[in-house]
Amino acid sequence: MSDLNYDKAQGGSLPTSLRPRVMIVDDEPSNIRILADALQLDYELIIANNSFEALRILQNGDVPHLILLDIMMPGMDGYSLCRKIKSSPGLRNVPVIFLTALTDTESEEKGFDAGAVDYIGKPIRLSTVRARVRTHISLRGMLDHLFELNQELCERIRETVKLNGDLHERDQRLGEANADRNLFESVFTATSEGICVLNAAGEVLTVNPSFERITGFAHSDVVGRCHTVLDVFGLDNTMKEAIWQAVQTSGHWTGEIYNRRKSGEVYPELRTIRCVRADSESPPYYVTIFTDISNIKETEQRLEELTWRDPITGLPNRALFLDQLGAVLKYCHSSRITSAAIVLDMKGFRSINDSYGYKVGDMTIREIARRLEDTVGEDDTVARLGGDEFAILLAPTRWDAREAYAQAQILAERVLCAFSTPLDLPDSGRLPLDMTLGVVLLPSDQSVTASQVLQQAETAHHIGKRSNQPITFFSDSMSERAATHVKRVSELVEGLERGELILFGQPQYAPNKTLCGLEILARWQHPEEGILGPAAFIPVAEESGLIVRVERAIIEKTLEYLPAFRKRHPHVRLSVNISAKHFAEPDFVQVLLEMINQSECEASDLILELTESAMVHDIGLVAEKMNSLRSAGCEFSLDDFGTGYSSLSYLRQLPFSEIKIDRSFVMDAPEGGTSADIVEMIVKLGETLKTRVVAEGVENREHVRFFDDRYPNVNLQGYYFAKPEPVGHWLSEPSGFSLA
Repeated sequence: MSDLNYDKAQGGSLPTSLRPRVMIVDDEPSNIRILADALQLDYELIIANNSFEALRILQNGDVPHLILLDIMMPGMDGYSLCRKIKSSPGLRNVPVIFLTALTDTESEEKGFDAGAVDYIGKPIRLSTVRARVRTHISLRGMLDHLFELNQELCERIRETVKLNGDLHERDQRLGEANADRNLFESVFTATSEGICVLNAAGEVLTVNPSFERITGFAHSDVVGRCHTVLDVFGLDNTMKEAIWQAVQTSGHWTGEIYNRRKSGEVYPELRTIRCVRADSESPPYYVTIFTDISNIKETEQRLEELTWRDPITGLPNRALFLDQLGAVLKYCHSSRITSAAIVLDMKGFRSINDSYGYKVGDMTIREIARRLEDTVGEDDTVARLGGDEFAILLAPTRWDAREAYAQAQILAERVLCAFSTPLDLPDSGRLPLDMTLGVVLLPSDQSVTASQVLQQAETAHHIGKRSNQPITFFSDSMSERAATHVKRVSELVEGLERGELILFGQPQYAPNKTLCGLEILARWQHPEEGILGPAAFIPVAEESGLIVRVERAIIEKTLEYLPAFRKRHPHVRLSVNISAKHFAEPDFVQVLLEMINQSECEASDLILELTESAMVHDIGLVAEKMNSLRSAGCEFSLDDFGTGYSSLSYLRQLPFSEIKIDRSFVMDAPEGGTSADIVEMIVKLGETLKTRVVAEGVENREHVRFFDDRYPNVNLQGYYFAKPEPVGHWLSEPSGFSLA
């Protein structure tokens, strides 16, 4: 084992015994350290410095869920190790991802031929590593139920073949055998998995309807013809030999392969091959059972994009930018160099949406992204943080602080120059693009985090905006913002004690435009500043740890309001937002149920809205809490779906009754493109999971028409119908209120 022993990594969200195991095989200690830092909180790590050490660990039974494998290593390269892994019956199903600077097509094909499932290029991007590892491990979890079904079907076929092998036994138990045969025929015909049965000579005896549907080959195309169980697309002789050996020695093999339909289309397939005999003296039969997993792979790929990319521009989002910034910080600290980060936005962008509409607003966002990408260096990073706020991360170079300052100043001036030309609008008007930039040099202090660096850049940006300076560099004197933050926290504590939080509500409408739900939204009745929206105090509450008190105060006021609302609208439920931090509280379930029991309400009156961040860690505990509350009557809504950590394998385990499409996808869905595709995917996911789907951010008639025409079963919520109103407003609306 390497002296860089990360097997017992401290911290993390799960006990070591519950975390997936990832093996890292690399002869470069620096690469191992980077990968370990990226993965150790979520995975149990096994480290090997070369292929021989990795083989020894694997042969001792230390089998991981996934292997990250360097290609260029002395002695035995990664290709050779991968082939050995794939030829071993106990290891062949472990996904292998190659880490390499070899990105040419020939090298990639060689890697896939050896059995790899993916490639990650060097230099290593930690966000890419995390996303790929999570995707492939999640995919394995999503396919577990398919393995189980395949094994069950094979067992039924084996038992039936055995029954047919003993004529005397069959005569004595004819009734039972006929019942079993009828059951087998029903399963054989009705199952969605493709099944093909062959004799020892490799002749196809029969196929089921799903075989015909998936492959495009008719029954008459294949029955009676020679078609070995290994006759599939892209399988080299080494892999075929390994699979065949597994079938002969253990009687079965299961794994992921690629196959080709009659049309010539190649598709991913989960396949099980079993050898069955009526008895030890009878010739063998071979049964292949397979499932087309194209949709699962496509969905995982889309969800990965949603996690890390902005849907309008395709640029990295805030989460990915912070991840990359963290990696650059570590590199700068270890190399004793520096770089810079820039935050910028456009003056008066909000008025564009008000004056020209969201279509022009989104066009402006795309144009800002295009000009930034054309202006920065090839290795620099551009990201969209949200709204019209963008960020630039300069690639680390051998600069000292003075050189980094000069280079950042030069780039900032180039950016301003790039936006000196107004944007031509579709109606022949011209829109000035005046930008304000905040710049921060990456600090030498290793205790400063990526979030803190980004906050410093944003502080410089805000100060520059207030003082009308186009370029502002962060300085320590700007830490006054921290004092303002402390003051706001103190005011919020006093506000909670004085009961200054008030409830607003935004309605949801069913397809027939009747009121079907009301989302509770909090406002702060500040004694000096008036009514403040959530942006003025929710981030402060989250950063200061007050969010639990804030949300419990909101729930308490909601339960006080509910009886009067229920009398007016008996069939309409109220939904309240629950943060990941609040939901993670050990006493969350107990306190919530106590609050409900002490009120005049039922648990079934409430829908709890959770975001995907609540599900990132300890899915078992999350499921336990949700199921406890579901048993009591509460329902759950998955809020802002697709903007965080999405995993279909998690969704299958959790009792959500509603999925909410985030407004960022709804806004330009009528225009088609990626957003419309994402909306379609989420609606279909809701149909598959048998959950309601709610579209947030319905702002105009075009949005309503889009959903009415394409997805008439989706509930709608947004400013087109109503802005959030004080909850007392809904006590004056008649029962069964309708917009129709």
